Amino acid sequence: MIHRKWQMISVIAVCGAAVLAGACSLSALAEEAGAEEAEPVLDEAGLIAVLQSGAAWDEKHMACRRLRQVGTVKAVPALAALLPDETLSHMARYALEPMACPEAGQALRDVLAHTEGMVKAGVVASLGARRDMAAVPLLTPLLSDGNVAIARAAAGALGRIATPDAAKALLDFRDAAPEALRPALAEALLAAGQRSAQDGQADAAAAIYQELLAPSWPIQVRMGAFAGLAYAQPEQAPTRLIEALAGDEPLFRDMAAQIIAETSGADTTKLYVDALATLPAGGQAALLRGLADRKDSTARPAVVQAVDSPDKQVKLAGVKGLAVLGNAADVAALAGLLASDDAETAEAAKASLTAVQAEGVDAAIAAIIANVAPAVRAQLLELLCNRRATQTVPLSLAGLTDADAAVRIAGLRVLALVGGKEETPAIVAAFKKAKEADERTAAEKALTATCSRRKDEVLPIVLDAMKGASPELRVVLLRGLARIGGTTPLDTVVAALGEADKPVSDEAVRLLSNWPTLDAAPHLYQLAQSDDLNRQVLGLRGYVRLAGIEKAPQKKIDMLTKALDLAKRPEEKKLALGGWANIKSKRSLDVLVSYLDDPPLRNEASSGVIAVASKLGTKDDESKAVAVAALTAVVEKCENTALRERAEQALAGLK
Repeated sequence: MIHRKWQMISVIAVCGAAVLAGACSLSALAEEAGAEEAEPVLDEAGLIAVLQSGAAWDEKHMACRRLRQVGTVKAVPALAALLPDETLSHMARYALEPMACPEAGQALRDVLAHTEGMVKAGVVASLGARRDMAAVPLLTPLLSDGNVAIARAAAGALGRIATPDAAKALLDFRDAAPEALRPALAEALLAAGQRSAQDGQADAAAAIYQELLAPSWPIQVRMGAFAGLAYAQPEQAPTRLIEALAGDEPLFRDMAAQIIAETSGADTTKLYVDALATLPAGGQAALLRGLADRKDSTARPAVVQAVDSPDKQVKLAGVKGLAVLGNAADVAALAGLLASDDAETAEAAKASLTAVQAEGVDAAIAAIIANVAPAVRAQLLELLCNRRATQTVPLSLAGLTDADAAVRIAGLRVLALVGGKEETPAIVAAFKKAKEADERTAAEKALTATCSRRKDEVLPIVLDAMKGASPELRVVLLRGLARIGGTTPLDTVVAALGEADKPVSDEAVRLLSNWPTLDAAPHLYQLAQSDDLNRQVLGLRGYVRLAGIEKAPQKKIDMLTKALDLAKRPEEKKLALGGWANIKSKRSLDVLVSYLDDPPLRNEASSGVIAVASKLGTKDDESKAVAVAALTAVVEKCENTALRERAEQALAGLK
């Protein structure tokens, strides 16, 4: 049986709002009430007095808001008097709408004949919000009102009231409704059907929905009616849904599948399963989707059977359905599809194997992994990893010795994600044995990823592997040490600077130049003194970079001073000058100004002077004088127009 809580069907009908914004029901304003102002809170009598006085608009506005919370029948006359007022009618309605007393409804009905335009449309909307059944005779003629806003509001109100008379009024108007009102009429009828069903009037709701299924209504209205009818008459729903699945309208097939998914019951599941073979391929695929989303194991045999269908869309629906309804017994069939010539089918099988949560699936995958084709075996290793299966690590380790390179690479990729101390020796061994570049790359990634993740745990293993390693492996191991970081890895990298094998020593230079911690600074300074230009440049750049993270001002100054002394090329001098630009001191200005006479460095020095002087000049009079002098030098010596303008602006800011 359908047990899903009734939901708003009318949202499916994208027909436009039933009423204009200015004429909408004021119930939505309830959220705006918020906390009360910190003024004395008036009682009902005081609030009524405000409304009947010559108080300002905002005071009456607030009184209406409070009366929504505390008002009784006593407040109705005062609120009713405001209903014709264009500036306060909406707030009077806001207060009257939730009042349980019949006098509130009577006040709204009485004023209906004495209002017009948007005020009248608003009153109509409030009668609908109150579900005022006595208002139906007054609202029905307004469907033909020349003011479109009023007519739309009347349709919406009748749809919310949803008595038999209200529904009849809407249905009787359908042929006479002008095109501009058709969307509002459709929405009102959908609302009436929903309300009737909620009130236990299933037959009345069904009559409305049957009318809206007519081809003359837009497709979105018909779909809303179709869904509403299924929920209003659940006993007849399976037959209607199966008919839709057998039809040739894809939207209705999809809607039927959605309704099946959102409902439950083993008895209806069996009905749908029995009907499956009678449906065309599109209907079968839609029904399989609905049955899978229903998560009723009664449908599993039908889903399993669909996996062998010769029709691709049915087959895909079955494969995807096993993601929800599958179990360990389906692993072999899904694994077989991983090697399918159809990429979409293979991808669906992979997704289902990854997602299926039944007990024993991991074990079932592990059990078949040795007996499937290498390409499938490689995918299953990664699948187990994605499933976080306990079998992942041992099977991936075993995969490193597989005869097929794809399986070995898959094992390495998995260990890059989950490998630890125990697996590191096997990863190193895999690199040693690898003959192809792809496999060596995978092994390197696995090793460096493990080093990054486990750090000191794997340090002894990496250091031990360095002994007697080939140059190619030593390069990889050095990269792993750099990922681990710390004193011992740094010392090992520094020691490798002197190795005879050039690729190893070059990698050590590269790693040292990028070392992230300040303990590398002395080694970089020494490297920056090298006669080898490449080493000298990399060492100096790394040294300047570390000067940038040095917190102690004097140490930073000392490092940048040494860097400028060692710099041989303009490129490295510019880097050092950039470091000086971050030190807001007179010393920085002295250094930067001294390079204004050096043409290749003038722009870099000028930019640094502007950055330092702009900050330093606001410190005190002495600092200001130094900053002004430095900026003046930039204006006089710098040939770059943009930099001169920046210097002039900085000068103006200090004067």
